[in-house]
Amino acid sequence: MKNRADEIRKKYGNISKNGSSKESSSVITSRDEPEKSHPLFNRHAMLMQIMFSIILFLIVGIAFKHNNDHTVQAQNFIKHVYQDEFQFAAAKDWYEDKFGKPLALFPKDKLQKEKKTEEVSEVFAVPADGKVYETFSTNGKGIVIETGKEEDVETSKSGYIVYAGKKDDLGYTVIIQHSDEQESWYGDLKEIDKSIKLYNYVESGTRLGKVSGSKDGKSGKFYFAIKKDKSFIDPSKVIDID
Repeated sequence: MKNRADEIRKKYGNISKNGSSKESSSVITSRDEPEKSHPLFNRHAMLMQIMFSIILFLIVGIAFKHNNDHTVQAQNFIKHVYQDEFQFAAAKDWYEDKFGKPLALFPKDKLQKEKKTEEVSEVFAVPADGKVYETFSTNGKGIVIETGKEEDVETSKSGYIVYAGKKDDLGYTVIIQHSDEQESWYGDLKEIDKSIKLYNYVESGTRLGKVSGSKDGKSGKFYFAIKKDKSFIDPSKVIDID
């Protein structure tokens, strides 16, 4: 009888030990399993994006450092994307309208000043006193304004400078992009003011440069155009020019 009782105790003792061992093993196994990463965070994908961004940055830098047939084509494509495809002024206004906070790239006090300026300058102003020398119907893109000698050309509306340089057909030219996605072009300038920098914000009335001289040297002239929805419109219908 005693042997029978000892046998039963031994049997149940082994079962208890085995169950405890399995439970302990299960706990250890579950603890040893690696934690699954959050579905919105993929370390590998993020590293790949960073590497791609660095490579893209280096490629752009190399393209603008060397001038040959291939790099010039790349430069023109990059400039086209920044000047014609991406609307800086419109993007800033959209961000502020949606989120109510200024972009970190723009100082708060400066943005408030810009906003007030844009509210006042809703229409285009005359960039320089003069009269229309060549009408819009002549070339279908802009007008040529005749002015006095050495006249300053000023911005007709606030916006961001998306081009400041020399064009084959217009000479020294400045292009300004406005918050309503329109552009104003100022070409055939004698010079561009040194303060004019690419992608800087300029207020209405900011000096861009001087007019070029006429052949007889008695007057000046410059090219002015307004682009809306990727098409040029007659500035004479927007601005009151003599």
